[in-house]
Amino acid sequence: MPETAFEPWNDPDAKPLIQFRNVTKQFGDFTAIDDLSIDIFEREFFALLGPSGCGKTTMMRMLAGFETPSAGMILLDGQDISPIPANKRSVNMMFQSYALFPHLSVYDNIAFGLKRDKLPKDKIDARVKEMLRLVQIEKFAQRKPEQISGGQRQRVALARALAKAPKLLLLDEPLSALDKKLRQDTQFELMDIQEKTGTTFVVVTHDQEEAMTVASRVAVMDHGKLKQVDTPERIYEAPNSTYVADFIGDVNIIEGHATAEGDTVSIAWAEGQPPIIGTPSKPMGDCKVSFAIRPEKVAIAAEKPQDRRNLVQGKVLDIAYLGNLSTYHVQLVNGTVIKAQASNTRRRASLPFTWGDEVWLSWTDTAGVVLES
Repeated sequence: MPETAFEPWNDPDAKPLIQFRNVTKQFGDFTAIDDLSIDIFEREFFALLGPSGCGKTTMMRMLAGFETPSAGMILLDGQDISPIPANKRSVNMMFQSYALFPHLSVYDNIAFGLKRDKLPKDKIDARVKEMLRLVQIEKFAQRKPEQISGGQRQRVALARALAKAPKLLLLDEPLSALDKKLRQDTQFELMDIQEKTGTTFVVVTHDQEEAMTVASRVAVMDHGKLKQVDTPERIYEAPNSTYVADFIGDVNIIEGHATAEGDTVSIAWAEGQPPIIGTPSKPMGDCKVSFAIRPEKVAIAAEKPQDRRNLVQGKVLDIAYLGNLSTYHVQLVNGTVIKAQASNTRRRASLPFTWGDEVWLSWTDTAGVVLES
């Protein structure tokens, strides 16, 4: 039998592990978190994503016990955690800087919290060895943090945070100190470890790619509010606002006026340009709209395609060659620039289009997202 998808947020009987209920956090006159409510479920890998100052770190610090809400309530397993001090919560935090003890070995760093809890020596030893195996650093057990690489230090910090088997692990920009290649490899290792331990992970990041890779759900934040909470696929393919569409990945956003035509809308957007035909997710009357379309959904061709209603012509203004694909910035007659992406499937001496080329851009009626402005 195929495995059922892990989607507790769609199950009305599922009980959340974490509940933010109308939480507000103020620092003087500044509102960092603004009347925020959200449920996070057991075994989720949940990402808080947003620009600096959006409130994501404040949310995490309140979960950890370093800050208390100005109003509202945070529940962990149904219990209000506000009065519980940070060291008594079943919550652990892995810091951006890793915060390892430089004078202790890798083994003793991982054992630190267990020793403070006065666990028997044999139980500490068994647990530390289990953690070393989990993060695959057994051979570095007796080294000091400065004798191992950044990626290995990151694993030690993770092993130490997981050693006490917390219900919830908070990760603050956990991979920001690693270079790009190592960061991508470590993302998959993190997902694997999270799945093996069954621990609920909440990660704070400003790296969209990281959030989209690791998370079961992503919360996009702005000015202390949640703009959209959804699976990575839906955040990317079905953003609920121009803010989310623009924040996640690369996108073309065209403003216009929509007129309903059955299941589709006709969007008047520029004089002398044909209207854009779009398919809204819900019935829409005549109104101002933003049409958002990803560059990879825009086809680029030298000849005019005959089978599409959405067609514009322009000149190649700029080209970003990214190895596996190229992004073409195409300027239309009215000055609008639309980005189109094409895969570089063949090894070739030159790109199919070059600067100044006249090209046609086209897309299907369902390729873009129609959002009310």
